[in-house]
Amino acid sequence: MNELDLRPRSSTEIVDAAFQLFRRNPTQLILAAALVYVPWLVIRLVFDLGINDPLIGATKALALFAGLIVVYAVVGGVTSVMAADIYLGHTPDLSAAFRLTGSRFVTLALAGIIRFVLITVGMVFLVIPGLYALGRFFAMTQTVMLENKGLGGALSRSSTLSVGLKRHIVNTILLIALVTIAISVGFGLLSQVFQSKVITNVVSTAVSVVLYPLLGLTETLLYYDARIRKEGFDVEYLARGDASSAAPESAAI
Repeated sequence: MNELDLRPRSSTEIVDAAFQLFRRNPTQLILAAALVYVPWLVIRLVFDLGINDPLIGATKALALFAGLIVVYAVVGGVTSVMAADIYLGHTPDLSAAFRLTGSRFVTLALAGIIRFVLITVGMVFLVIPGLYALGRFFAMTQTVMLENKGLGGALSRSSTLSVGLKRHIVNTILLIALVTIAISVGFGLLSQVFQSKVITNVVSTAVSVVLYPLLGLTETLLYYDARIRKEGFDVEYLARGDASSAAPESAAI
Protein backbone atom coordinates (compact mmCIF):
# COMPACT_ATOMS: atom_id res chain seq x y z
CA MET A 1 0.00 0.00 0.00
CA ASN A 2 1.16 3.50 -0.80
CA GLU A 3 2.52 5.27 2.31
CA LEU A 4 0.42 8.25 1.22
CA ASP A 5 -2.76 6.25 1.53
CA LEU A 6 -6.10 7.69 0.56
CA ARG A 7 -7.49 9.22 3.75
CA PRO A 8 -8.62 12.58 5.14
CA ARG A 9 -5.76 14.77 6.26
CA SER A 10 -5.31 17.88 8.40
CA SER A 11 -3.82 21.03 6.89
CA THR A 12 -0.32 20.25 8.15
CA GLU A 13 -0.59 16.65 6.94
CA ILE A 14 -1.61 17.80 3.46
CA VAL A 15 1.35 20.17 3.21
CA ASP A 16 3.67 17.42 4.48
CA ALA A 17 2.18 15.03 1.91
CA ALA A 18 2.78 17.60 -0.83
CA PHE A 19 6.49 17.65 0.04
CA GLN A 20 6.52 13.84 0.05
CA LEU A 21 4.94 13.72 -3.40
CA PHE A 22 7.45 16.30 -4.63
CA ARG A 23 10.36 14.17 -3.39
CA ARG A 24 9.01 11.17 -5.30
CA ASN A 25 9.43 12.78 -8.69
CA PRO A 26 11.18 16.15 -8.37
CA THR A 27 12.84 16.03 -11.78
CA GLN A 28 9.61 15.75 -13.75
CA LEU A 29 7.81 18.36 -11.66
CA ILE A 30 10.67 20.86 -11.86
CA LEU A 31 11.07 20.22 -15.58
CA ALA A 32 7.35 20.81 -16.13
CA ALA A 33 7.54 24.20 -14.40
CA ALA A 34 10.83 25.11 -16.09
CA LEU A 35 9.41 24.44 -19.58
CA VAL A 36 6.93 27.25 -18.90
CA TYR A 37 8.77 29.64 -16.59
CA VAL A 38 12.07 29.78 -18.48
CA PRO A 39 10.58 30.83 -21.86
CA TRP A 40 8.47 33.38 -19.99
CA LEU A 41 11.61 34.77 -18.32
CA VAL A 42 13.30 35.07 -21.73
CA ILE A 43 10.28 36.96 -23.11
CA ARG A 44 10.30 39.30 -20.11
CA LEU A 45 14.02 39.95 -20.51
CA VAL A 46 13.76 40.59 -24.26
CA PHE A 47 10.79 42.97 -23.98
CA ASP A 48 11.70 44.34 -20.54
CA LEU A 49 8.40 43.39 -18.96
CA GLY A 50 8.79 44.50 -15.36
CA ILE A 51 12.53 43.79 -15.31
CA ASN A 52 14.39 47.11 -15.15
CA ASP A 53 11.46 49.46 -14.63
CA PRO A 54 8.55 48.34 -12.41
CA LEU A 55 6.49 51.35 -13.61
CA ILE A 56 5.57 50.06 -17.05
CA GLY A 57 3.04 51.44 -19.52
CA ALA A 58 -0.46 50.12 -20.17
CA THR A 59 0.59 47.99 -23.15
CA LYS A 60 3.41 46.26 -21.27
CA ALA A 61 1.21 45.87 -18.20
CA LEU A 62 -1.44 44.13 -20.30
CA ALA A 63 1.20 41.91 -21.89
CA LEU A 64 2.60 41.05 -18.46
CA PHE A 65 -0.86 40.17 -17.12
CA ALA A 66 -1.66 38.03 -20.18
CA GLY A 67 1.65 36.23 -19.87
CA LEU A 68 1.07 35.48 -16.21
CA ILE A 69 -2.37 34.06 -17.00
CA VAL A 70 -0.80 31.72 -19.56
CA VAL A 71 2.01 30.68 -17.20
CA TYR A 72 -0.23 29.94 -14.24
CA ALA A 73 -2.85 28.17 -16.35
CA VAL A 74 -0.33 25.87 -18.02
CA VAL A 75 1.79 25.13 -14.95
CA GLY A 76 -1.32 24.62 -12.83
CA GLY A 77 -2.89 22.27 -15.33
CA VAL A 78 0.22 20.18 -15.91
CA THR A 79 1.02 19.98 -12.20
CA SER A 80 -2.52 18.88 -11.34
CA VAL A 81 -2.39 15.97 -13.79
CA MET A 82 1.06 14.88 -12.66
CA ALA A 83 0.16 15.27 -8.98
CA ALA A 84 -2.90 13.05 -9.44
CA ASP A 85 -0.78 10.37 -11.09
CA ILE A 86 1.88 10.45 -8.37
CA TYR A 87 -0.67 10.46 -5.54
CA LEU A 88 -2.57 7.52 -7.00
CA GLY A 89 0.62 5.54 -7.49
CA HIS A 90 1.15 5.91 -11.23
CA THR A 91 4.09 7.14 -13.24
CA PRO A 92 3.46 10.72 -14.44
CA ASP A 93 3.67 11.38 -18.18
CA LEU A 94 4.99 14.89 -18.78
CA SER A 95 4.18 15.07 -22.48
CA ALA A 96 0.66 13.71 -21.96
CA ALA A 97 0.07 16.25 -19.18
CA PHE A 98 1.10 19.10 -21.49
CA ARG A 99 -1.11 17.79 -24.32
CA LEU A 100 -4.13 17.54 -22.04
CA THR A 101 -3.46 21.00 -20.63
CA GLY A 102 -3.19 22.41 -24.14
CA SER A 103 -6.55 20.92 -25.09
CA ARG A 104 -8.21 22.62 -22.09
CA PHE A 105 -6.15 25.80 -22.02
CA VAL A 106 -8.98 28.25 -22.77
CA THR A 107 -11.13 26.90 -19.95
CA LEU A 108 -8.14 26.87 -17.58
CA ALA A 109 -7.23 30.47 -18.43
CA LEU A 110 -10.79 31.73 -18.00
CA ALA A 111 -11.16 29.82 -14.75
CA GLY A 112 -7.92 31.36 -13.49
CA ILE A 113 -9.05 34.87 -14.40
CA ILE A 114 -12.44 34.46 -12.72
CA ARG A 115 -10.89 33.02 -9.58
CA PHE A 116 -8.29 35.80 -9.45
CA VAL A 117 -10.94 38.50 -9.85
CA LEU A 118 -13.26 37.02 -7.21
CA ILE A 119 -10.48 36.61 -4.66
CA THR A 120 -8.89 40.00 -5.40
CA VAL A 121 -12.17 41.92 -5.24
CA GLY A 122 -13.01 40.17 -1.98
CA MET A 123 -9.62 41.01 -0.50
CA VAL A 124 -9.77 44.66 -1.60
CA PHE A 125 -13.12 45.39 -0.01
CA LEU A 126 -13.10 42.98 2.91
CA VAL A 127 -10.64 40.22 3.74
CA ILE A 128 -13.31 37.69 4.76
CA PRO A 129 -15.07 37.60 1.34
CA GLY A 130 -11.68 37.14 -0.29
CA LEU A 131 -10.89 34.17 1.93
CA TYR A 132 -14.37 32.81 1.28
CA ALA A 133 -13.74 32.96 -2.47
CA LEU A 134 -10.33 31.35 -1.97
CA GLY A 135 -11.94 28.44 -0.14
CA ARG A 136 -14.96 28.09 -2.41
CA PHE A 137 -13.12 28.08 -5.74
CA PHE A 138 -10.01 26.19 -4.63
CA ALA A 139 -10.40 23.26 -7.03
CA MET A 140 -11.31 24.91 -10.33
CA THR A 141 -8.06 23.84 -12.01
CA GLN A 142 -8.40 20.28 -10.72
CA THR A 143 -12.02 19.91 -11.81
CA VAL A 144 -11.15 21.16 -15.29
CA MET A 145 -8.15 18.87 -15.64
CA LEU A 146 -9.23 15.77 -13.72
CA GLU A 147 -12.97 15.80 -14.41
CA ASN A 148 -13.09 17.62 -17.76
CA LYS A 149 -15.50 20.24 -16.44
CA GLY A 150 -16.35 23.35 -18.41
CA LEU A 151 -16.14 26.79 -16.87
CA GLY A 152 -19.60 26.72 -15.28
CA GLY A 153 -19.13 23.13 -14.20
CA ALA A 154 -15.79 23.94 -12.57
CA LEU A 155 -17.32 26.80 -10.58
CA SER A 156 -20.21 24.62 -9.45
CA ARG A 157 -18.12 21.54 -8.72
CA SER A 158 -15.53 23.41 -6.68
CA SER A 159 -18.30 25.14 -4.73
CA THR A 160 -19.91 21.78 -3.95
CA LEU A 161 -16.65 20.21 -2.80
CA SER A 162 -15.92 23.17 -0.52
CA VAL A 163 -19.17 22.97 1.45
CA GLY A 164 -18.32 22.55 5.13
CA LEU A 165 -14.58 22.54 4.36
CA LYS A 166 -13.78 26.16 3.55
CA ARG A 167 -11.87 26.87 6.77
CA HIS A 168 -9.84 23.67 6.30
CA ILE A 169 -9.13 24.59 2.67
CA VAL A 170 -8.14 28.19 3.44
CA ASN A 171 -5.92 27.11 6.34
CA THR A 172 -4.10 24.65 4.09
CA ILE A 173 -3.59 27.10 1.23
CA LEU A 174 -2.39 29.83 3.61
CA LEU A 175 0.01 27.39 5.25
CA ILE A 176 1.69 26.35 1.99
CA ALA A 177 1.64 30.00 0.88
CA LEU A 178 3.50 31.06 4.04
CA VAL A 179 6.09 28.33 3.53
CA THR A 180 6.72 29.26 -0.12
CA ILE A 181 6.72 33.01 0.60
CA ALA A 182 9.28 32.56 3.39
CA ILE A 183 11.57 30.62 1.07
CA SER A 184 11.06 33.10 -1.78
CA VAL A 185 11.81 36.09 0.45
CA GLY A 186 14.97 34.40 1.71
CA PHE A 187 16.31 33.81 -1.79
CA GLY A 188 15.11 37.27 -2.85
CA LEU A 189 17.18 38.91 -0.14
CA LEU A 190 20.16 36.79 -1.13
CA SER A 191 19.86 37.85 -4.77
CA GLN A 192 19.99 41.53 -3.73
CA VAL A 193 23.68 41.05 -3.03
CA PHE A 194 24.31 41.08 -6.79
CA GLN A 195 22.50 44.44 -7.21
CA SER A 196 21.24 43.36 -10.62
CA LYS A 197 17.56 43.28 -11.52
CA VAL A 198 18.26 40.69 -14.19
CA ILE A 199 19.94 38.36 -11.71
CA THR A 200 17.14 39.00 -9.21
CA ASN A 201 14.55 37.92 -11.80
CA VAL A 202 16.59 34.88 -12.79
CA VAL A 203 16.82 33.80 -9.15
CA SER A 204 13.11 34.48 -8.67
CA THR A 205 12.28 32.31 -11.68
CA ALA A 206 14.52 29.50 -10.44
CA VAL A 207 12.78 29.60 -7.06
CA SER A 208 9.35 29.60 -8.73
CA VAL A 209 10.31 26.58 -10.83
CA VAL A 210 10.92 24.63 -7.63
CA LEU A 211 8.20 26.07 -5.41
CA TYR A 212 5.19 26.43 -7.72
CA PRO A 213 4.73 22.65 -8.13
CA LEU A 214 4.31 22.48 -4.35
CA LEU A 215 1.29 24.78 -4.60
CA GLY A 216 -0.19 22.62 -7.35
CA LEU A 217 0.48 19.45 -5.37
CA THR A 218 -1.18 20.95 -2.29
CA GLU A 219 -4.28 22.06 -4.21
CA THR A 220 -4.58 18.64 -5.85
CA LEU A 221 -4.27 16.90 -2.49
CA LEU A 222 -6.95 19.25 -1.15
CA TYR A 223 -9.18 18.28 -4.07
CA TYR A 224 -8.81 14.59 -3.27
CA ASP A 225 -9.13 15.27 0.45
CA ALA A 226 -12.50 16.94 -0.19
CA ARG A 227 -13.63 14.02 -2.37
CA ILE A 228 -12.57 11.52 0.29
CA ARG A 229 -14.44 13.40 3.01
CA LYS A 230 -17.60 14.10 1.04
CA GLU A 231 -17.85 11.31 -1.55
CA GLY A 232 -15.89 8.38 -0.15
CA PHE A 233 -13.43 8.54 -3.04
CA ASP A 234 -10.95 6.36 -1.13
CA VAL A 235 -13.45 3.52 -0.77
CA GLU A 236 -14.64 3.92 -4.36
CA TYR A 237 -11.11 3.93 -5.77
CA LEU A 238 -9.93 0.92 -3.77
CA ALA A 239 -13.12 -1.00 -4.53
CA ARG A 240 -12.70 -0.32 -8.23
CA GLY A 241 -9.14 -1.62 -8.16
CA ASP A 242 -8.72 -0.21 -11.65
CA ALA A 243 -5.50 1.49 -12.69
CA SER A 244 -7.41 3.54 -15.24
CA SER A 245 -9.20 5.34 -12.42
CA ALA A 246 -6.08 7.45 -12.00
CA ALA A 247 -6.53 8.94 -15.45
CA PRO A 248 -7.95 12.48 -15.55
CA GLU A 249 -10.95 11.57 -17.70
CA SER A 250 -12.14 8.80 -15.40
CA ALA A 251 -11.94 10.90 -12.25
CA ALA A 252 -15.27 12.49 -13.10
CA ILE A 253 -18.38 11.61 -11.18
